[in-house]
Amino acid sequence: MADYTQLMNLEKKQKSQTTPSSTQEKPSSQSIDQSTDRLTNQSTKQLTNQSIGLPTTHNGSRIMEKPRAFYITERLNQRLDEAVRYYQEKHNLKKVDRSVIVTALLDNEANWTEDALELLVDRVISQLTSRLTNR
Repeated sequence: MADYTQLMNLEKKQKSQTTPSSTQEKPSSQSIDQSTDRLTNQSTKQLTNQSIGLPTTHNGSRIMEKPRAFYITERLNQRLDEAVRYYQEKHNLKKVDRSVIVTALLDNEANWTEDALELLVDRVISQLTSRLTNR
């Protein structure tokens, strides 16, 4: 699997190939519109192709086609935002987002064993009780 630096370098290389060089004439608005349409169509095709063969995580699991939503606490919401900022600022991972962090935290086989799930029973009951009494 490619590391983050390799992916960023590839993205920069692709961007530099699509930008006009300074030695060429200034493009007309019509050619810009055509280029934009072409890139939009390419992006649409790429998204369509990705929905057929979605990217995978390090362990080979496919990424869900549609985003999944769930309720989180305000504290967890704040912690996720702080984690995103941390990785962006401290590790220069500009493309990191909340879903990457949630996936990295949850996609750990040790979290899903019967013993690990049993350790969560009290917290799950507490969450359910809190939701019932706060509504």
